[in-house]
Amino acid sequence: MTTRTELLKLLRSSRGEFLSGQKIGETLGVSRNSVWKAVAQLKKEGYPIEGKSNAGYRLTAASDPLTPGDVESVLRVPCDIQVHDVVTSTNDIARSMPLSHRPAAIIANQQSAGRGRLGRSFESPGDTGLYMTIALKPAFALNKALFVTMACAVAACRAIERVCGVSPSIKWVNDIFLEQKKICGILTEAQSNLETGEIDSLIIGTGINCFPSSFSPEISHIAGCISDTPGAFSRGELAGELINQTADVLEDIESRSFFSEYRARCFILGQRILVHAHYDSRSTLALARDIDEDGGLIVEYLEGPRAGILETLHTGEISIAPAQ
Repeated sequence: MTTRTELLKLLRSSRGEFLSGQKIGETLGVSRNSVWKAVAQLKKEGYPIEGKSNAGYRLTAASDPLTPGDVESVLRVPCDIQVHDVVTSTNDIARSMPLSHRPAAIIANQQSAGRGRLGRSFESPGDTGLYMTIALKPAFALNKALFVTMACAVAACRAIERVCGVSPSIKWVNDIFLEQKKICGILTEAQSNLETGEIDSLIIGTGINCFPSSFSPEISHIAGCISDTPGAFSRGELAGELINQTADVLEDIESRSFFSEYRARCFILGQRILVHAHYDSRSTLALARDIDEDGGLIVEYLEGPRAGILETLHTGEISIAPAQ
């Protein structure tokens, strides 16, 4: 890691206390001049670092600007990176780009027109979330596309766990939850070539609620965040680790090695759920039994004319049934 990256980690871990230049230098194994240069670099990037004679340096506020440096500090796979303050949608930008087998990552502090599954809007307030799209032309065949959404849910859980120190779970198909609140949504889009059986473009949009924010009444009851402490972790490092983990699961998608982890993290199994059909405003009570080898959710209906019948869902919406 660079001196700049290690210094930022050290200042974050000190929780606002001053650290002397000498102590920083001894801890990082660098000269005081190197410390001064790293401090100047961080200030230029927007980090509010206070310097005080005979005291040293500290981060003066809970601040987490998104910078390419933070992303690259943990990145271990080749990737072209863009970091923006405000965009309409990172997926929109990705769709306008020429893609190759080398992934591109479009990362934003805020989205003005973020989108979720089934055409819904995705609230994307600034400074509190991470909104990013990983786009590429994948090396696997069209018949493996069914597993991309599940694999990316596992990748998101792994990245959050590694960077933030919490253990999220999955609500089928790809919503990420923490302490019964949704903290992450994933929207995957693909264009395929039916003649060759290949995928021409794969666009994976991920929105993560990192720190507390205000949400509309429609979602405030279910929307959560990873940490109640703003700046508790680096959103840039989380973005970099998400790129790493996504690259890992996509490279190994043929073997479906992620599948057992997906099933283990899927917290709805064994739970009473409501199945919402797209063609009907009503919902049906069911029991989530298992996930089949193709990623379908096996449910047993508990009411109505289909009570006792098993069905495997490959599309649709579900929610946790209210307690009896």
